[in-house]
Amino acid sequence: MSAERYSQEQILCGLRIVWREELDFDPSFDLDTRIDENTGLATLGDLIGCLVGEVEYITRIAWTIETFFGFSCRPEEWNCYFGLNATSREEWEHFFAPCFTFRRLVEFIQARVKPLPLEPITVLGKPCLTAGIFRGLERLARQVHPALRQIAPSTPICARLHGLCLRRFWNRLRWITEERIPTRRIKLGCGGFYFKLGIGLAIALWKRDLEGLCLSLLVTALLFIPTALLLGFLNSRINPMPKEIKTFGDLARYLAVITGDQQPEGA
Repeated sequence: MSAERYSQEQILCGLRIVWREELDFDPSFDLDTRIDENTGLATLGDLIGCLVGEVEYITRIAWTIETFFGFSCRPEEWNCYFGLNATSREEWEHFFAPCFTFRRLVEFIQARVKPLPLEPITVLGKPCLTAGIFRGLERLARQVHPALRQIAPSTPICARLHGLCLRRFWNRLRWITEERIPTRRIKLGCGGFYFKLGIGLAIALWKRDLEGLCLSLLVTALLFIPTALLLGFLNSRINPMPKEIKTFGDLARYLAVITGDQQPEGA
């Protein structure tokens, strides 16, 4: 029987992926970790509220979370749940900030995301987990691509899903399985960072004045921006799945081996 909700551990796993891959911050947090400057965001206001006035940034983060987990809600829901309708930032910091943990954010998401059924179904009088998972995969594929054409176990995944749709499909499976499935992704890495920083410092040492320092910072920033845009584009197009997985049937069998008879637990 399908669980009514995903477990808190599954949602937390998804948030770690968001923090690591979307916000580019070390996701070393647990359910009781406060969301503050040590987790990449200064306050809840920086995440989804309007107390700091950074509307565009706040909207992007909220949209990122909603898109990643596959739900949508009105800004008023975020504001009411987290106390962002406080009359001042001081009021929010005093009454609401102490209880703003990842558990609170997990519970907010958990109540709005409908779980994907991955339980066995009866085929020829016998329960079959692989068939049940295939049916769940079909539902998930239609969530990320509503205009999806009919699929069968032998349908190549990349013939129906590609680009951002494929990335969203795979990312949702990653947190549902608590990252028990791998992914392929291009990363900038420290080497790229130090290379660009080195170029900037070399210019600064060559000039040996304030103009050289400003020029070095400008060059470093200009190198980072196109590189980040290029990596984002490539990651949105690259096939994130293991090479041995070609069809929806391959994926269903793969997940059946990984999950066994364990289904998402209710909170």
